[in-house]
Amino acid sequence: MKNQIKKIIRTSESKLIKVQLDYRTIITLSKLSSLDAWLIRYPNAKVMTT
Repeated sequence: MKNQIKKIIRTSESKLIKVQLDYRTIITLSKLSSLDAWLIRYPNAKVMTT
């Protein structure tokens, strides 16, 4: 897809959770329930901020 449109959802910075999945992949989550799903897929993941 040449011009793929990405949706960006804005939330307050204090509610976001940064998680490091491996040595180069960092994701930002907005729900604590989604953190559980990522920790199942990546057991060595580290929570950087809460």
